[in-house]
Amino acid sequence: MTSDMKQKIGSQVYIDESKETTFTMKLEDLMEQERREAYIKPETRDLLRKLLQGGDKQEIIPKYFLSLGFIYEIGNTSDGNTTSQITADCLENLARLGILQKDFYDSVTSCPNCESTIITLHNRCPKCKSHNVDKTSLIEHILCGYIDQKTKYANGRCPRCGETLANGQFQYMGIWYVCNECGERFESSEPDLICRDCNTKFTIKEARVKEIPKFSLNLARKEEIRQNVASLESIHTLLDNLGFTVEMPGLAIGKRSGMQHEFSLIASKLMNGREITVALDHAVAEPEVSSSPLILFIYKTSEVKVDIPIFVAMPKLHETAKKIAQGNKILLIEGSIDKTEVLYKIYNEIEARTSQNELNGENRGENPENKTEKTSFLGRISGLKKH
Repeated sequence: MTSDMKQKIGSQVYIDESKETTFTMKLEDLMEQERREAYIKPETRDLLRKLLQGGDKQEIIPKYFLSLGFIYEIGNTSDGNTTSQITADCLENLARLGILQKDFYDSVTSCPNCESTIITLHNRCPKCKSHNVDKTSLIEHILCGYIDQKTKYANGRCPRCGETLANGQFQYMGIWYVCNECGERFESSEPDLICRDCNTKFTIKEARVKEIPKFSLNLARKEEIRQNVASLESIHTLLDNLGFTVEMPGLAIGKRSGMQHEFSLIASKLMNGREITVALDHAVAEPEVSSSPLILFIYKTSEVKVDIPIFVAMPKLHETAKKIAQGNKILLIEGSIDKTEVLYKIYNEIEARTSQNELNGENRGENPENKTEKTSFLGRISGLKKH
């Protein structure tokens, strides 16, 4: 643990300087943290938004392409034509985190070496192992009893007796394979498979069986998913309209540890020659968010210059954690972040803290026209008309 962690965090948490303390998290906390990190990735939000728009029965069904194998795509529900591709690894990870539901779709033959499904099947001669094999039909000339390949009956005449084949005087005897290398004839071939990704040759017995899954929303987490997808969009719009440059997710390097820290959102704006930074993390848990994600947020903000730290807990934060947030001057938001009153709270907090930083305690003096413009702006953000 770094020396930065061995200090008082706000007025509520204290870590003994005399001992090397290991910060451990329960497996459930680790999963929650991974889910939070997954939710803030742009590709995840885009995917979940489309699934939510498609309804509870919306599924991601794999499609097979000859040169690519099985590919997962999801359409844009607004126009029905645009599709975006999602990697199988991304979908598997979201299913592991409980965000998506994974179900059986099909099972296919795959390469025993690389598990690719891009394979081709070849007929093999049982005698010389050549792939130079033709598949043909056998014909019997009933009058003389001659049996041979269809191609041997040139010009419709029997190669043995020379008679023309007339209706009722010949019959098909079935399918036959002929090797063009050694001349071997056989009733059934021994198929080979070749993987077109790694060029491995194998038999059907050596092949693997690979399950191909389909994916859908985990309806047990539908409300959590909806909150995570919708919540950050509103504050992104708010900060963007206030002139901030917004990054989702936001990445910053710790000044002391040199570690890269990831926030749900980081926004910055240059005011009177000074950069103002907003950092936000959000957590969703039932019935309430524990202290762990908040403490991690406090540690990250202690490593990075942050003027306005915001922590969003849905539906609410544990009582002890609330005191920790208060002691560290964290702007705490509980519940949905897209509610009008919540947007006003964030807006007013940003205004108050930026005004204080902007003039360093001097009386700014509000321009009435500017105030009217801000009121109108908040009306647009919240969907309400201000008069």
